[in-house]
Amino acid sequence: MIYLLSLLLISSAWAIEKTPTEQVLESVVFEDDLDLDLMKKAIERQVKAYDRVGLTDTIQFGKDIYKKSHLKQSLLKFSVLVDEARECLQTSVKEVCYQNLSLKLNEQFNIYRPLPAKAERGYQNKKTYFTSYYTPDLDGSYEQTSEYKYPIYALPEVGDQKYSRTQIDFEGKLKNKGLELLWVKNTLFDIYFMHIQGGGRVKLPDGRVLYLSYAGKNGMKFQFVSQYLISSGLMSGMTVNYWTQREFLENNPQYQKETYSTCPMFVYFKITEEEPHGVWDIPLTEGRSIAVDNTIYKTTGVINFIKTVKTTHLDSDGSPVKAPFSRFFLNQDTGSAIRGNARVDIYWGYGEEALFVAGKLMELGDQYLLIQKL
Repeated sequence: MIYLLSLLLISSAWAIEKTPTEQVLESVVFEDDLDLDLMKKAIERQVKAYDRVGLTDTIQFGKDIYKKSHLKQSLLKFSVLVDEARECLQTSVKEVCYQNLSLKLNEQFNIYRPLPAKAERGYQNKKTYFTSYYTPDLDGSYEQTSEYKYPIYALPEVGDQKYSRTQIDFEGKLKNKGLELLWVKNTLFDIYFMHIQGGGRVKLPDGRVLYLSYAGKNGMKFQFVSQYLISSGLMSGMTVNYWTQREFLENNPQYQKETYSTCPMFVYFKITEEEPHGVWDIPLTEGRSIAVDNTIYKTTGVINFIKTVKTTHLDSDGSPVKAPFSRFFLNQDTGSAIRGNARVDIYWGYGEEALFVAGKLMELGDQYLLIQKL
C-alpha cells in the first residue's frame, strides 16, 4: 500500500520532505516513565498548530512516503491509544497497560529511527545524542528600580538588531527605545543563560506569572562563556558549571564585560501567557517537547519515543548516579546548537530538578519515530 502511494506521489508535482531515517522491523517495547496527562496536552497543542498552519505536500520516512496530513491522523490515533492507556492505569498495573499499548503501537504504526551522519557521535551504533534544556525562573517587574535593574528586550527594528551583547548590556545601545518588556532583579548570567534556553518564566511582584518566548536574535556568533573562563585561566583549578560560573562572575564584576563579549549573540523575547513557544508558535510542554534540527526535520509534531539515561543525583563523592528512562515526545522546537540527523534536545520544564537534569544530560540512546500505517 505504501509502495503504491509512493509511486503515485513521486510522479506528482508534490514536494517531498525527505528525512534521514530507516524503518525498524523488530518490535519495540514502549513504556513511559511519566503519567500521560502532559502527553495529551502536547498533542492538543500540536493539533491546534496543524489546524492553524495547514499541512500540504509529502514527507518521506525510510523508503515510505506519506501525505503530511497523515501526521495529524497519526497523532489523533496516538491520542486515542494514550487515552486508553490512561484509563487502564487507573485500574491496572503499569506493566499490563504498557504491554497493551506496545502491542497496539507495533501493530498499527510504522516505526523508524534516524540515521546519524558519519561525523555524529552515534554513527557506529545508530544512536541519537541527547542533551536537555529547561525554562529558567526570573523575578520581574514592569517598573525599573534599583532592585529590578536589568531589562529584557523585545525584537527591535532591523536597523537595531545589529548590536552585540556587549553593546546592549554594557553600552546601552537599546536603552530608552521603548523595547524594554520588563526588568528583572536576576543577574546578567541568568539573562545570558535564558538566552541559551530560549525562554523564561517570570514572577511579578503581585504574584502573577508570565512567560518569555523567543522572538529573534541578532545573528551573531554563539559561544558558551565557560570556554573563555577556562581558556583565559580566570577559573583555573575550579569546577566549571552553571553554579560556579554564576558565582564567579557575580563576585568578580571586573571580568564581566570581557567574558560576555565572547558570546556576542543576543536573544530578543515576547511576552506570552502560555509556556515559552517553540517553532510554529507551539507552546512547549514540559517533559514532552523536544528540539531537533529543523534544517533537516522541517515538519513538527512527529511522535517520538526516546530511551536513554539521566542523572538522578550525585553520590557522596560528587559523581553522577544515572538511571534509564523512556518517554514519548513530540518534536516542537529547534535551536542553533541542535544540528544533526540524530541530535535531540529534551525540554525538561521548570524548577531546580529541570535545571539539574538539563545541566547533566549528555547521553547517547535510542530514538524512534512513529507513523500510523496506511
